[in-house]
Amino acid sequence: MLFAEGIPNAAQTRRAFLARLAAVAAVPALARCDADSDTPVIDTPGGSDSPGPSRGLPLLPTAEPLMRVRVLRADGPSAQVLIGRASQWLALESASTEGTGIVLRGPVVVRVGGKRWSVTDAGGVQAGVEAFEPLELVALSEAEPELTVQQRAYPGRLRLLIRGDMGDRGFDVVNIIAMEAYLPGVVAGELFSHWLAQTRAAQAVAARSFAASEHEWFRDRRGWDVTGTAHSQVYQGRIDHRETLDAVEATRGVMLGFHGNLVAGYYSSCCGGTAACAVDAIGDNPVNSLPPLAGRSGQDVCTGAAVARWTIDRLVPRLTRRLAAWGRDRDRPLMADGAEVAAIDVLRRNEHGRPTRYAVTDTLGHRVVLSAEDLRNAVNFSGDGLDGPRQPVLSSHLSVSIRDGTATFAGRGFGHGVGMCQYGAETMARAGAEYPEILQWYYPGVELVKAY
Repeated sequence: MLFAEGIPNAAQTRRAFLARLAAVAAVPALARCDADSDTPVIDTPGGSDSPGPSRGLPLLPTAEPLMRVRVLRADGPSAQVLIGRASQWLALESASTEGTGIVLRGPVVVRVGGKRWSVTDAGGVQAGVEAFEPLELVALSEAEPELTVQQRAYPGRLRLLIRGDMGDRGFDVVNIIAMEAYLPGVVAGELFSHWLAQTRAAQAVAARSFAASEHEWFRDRRGWDVTGTAHSQVYQGRIDHRETLDAVEATRGVMLGFHGNLVAGYYSSCCGGTAACAVDAIGDNPVNSLPPLAGRSGQDVCTGAAVARWTIDRLVPRLTRRLAAWGRDRDRPLMADGAEVAAIDVLRRNEHGRPTRYAVTDTLGHRVVLSAEDLRNAVNFSGDGLDGPRQPVLSSHLSVSIRDGTATFAGRGFGHGVGMCQYGAETMARAGAEYPEILQWYYPGVELVKAY
């Protein structure tokens, strides 16, 4: 998700961009990545002589996926949610059994209580559903096909899923929606409204590929595939932005592939000039082992963006409390009792030069090793009585100096740095690049496949 505007104007011409692209192309595209093993290598699935898909990894879909997007998490036994517009007619149905639904007049109030759902409409009609089976709400009028949740309109259906046997942990509101109807709300949520059409097209393909990968991975593991927040990708529900709708339509069904496998289209706001590898920054799930997710070599074109470089100061006692709290939360002590942070040093880098491991040393000589993303999460930790920091550390590509009770974080970029850099994509688009060129730059060796 973007942070602030700051794209360099026409300072980068098309000719300069192509020169840089040619120079970087001379570097091997499918680089090794640092990982937990001593000699990690990301190999072509099936070997270089086998162009077929790799077993155990998601294949490119052949039909449009039906996405399950968690748009609201209603917490606690007293949780309630208002759904639908005034005077809108809705149908309440069971998501697990066939049968005629109950017709209600909006808005409806959904609660949990005792061992049942409680759904009350604007006329006072109450639909009590024994036990906590999944429920679905759908608009009945073609003139008002969306349902609102907290003032935001969502196309498709809304599914209600209980958390906990007695509803004591609340419930989730999940938007059930076809992929192509879902994507405009993502592209609009992830990019500035005035950014270029080719950036939007690249974003649509990356977001479609990411969502399809999450759908494949989670469809039998939980009741939703993605959230509507930056934890997955920002989703704004129904949108009317013409340029965004056109970008999604122009790339309909196009996904990132590699020898028949689906490539998860990870992206972040700004890589700061140096690519991360998915195995290091996201996790060692086999999904992340495909070569296009190893990152491009050389310096990226985003280095003129406002968030490409930044500096944040933290007082050492506060930083120590936050690191210690993160460690306690994970039963992984980072600080010796009574000690403070003394040093945070880069321990290992990937082949592109981006840090992947840090050593944290305290004033009593206790030393722990953290992955780059774990360090970012630890220094930004909220919980255990701590609010989130006023100035979060924006990425894990950084160096830390500690002097006179202050830790200075000098960082690059915003986000995990895997896959497409949004600021870089816009810079390329302004230099004349079209969306296939943008995607092939950020996912080396990728194939653009019209999956459906």
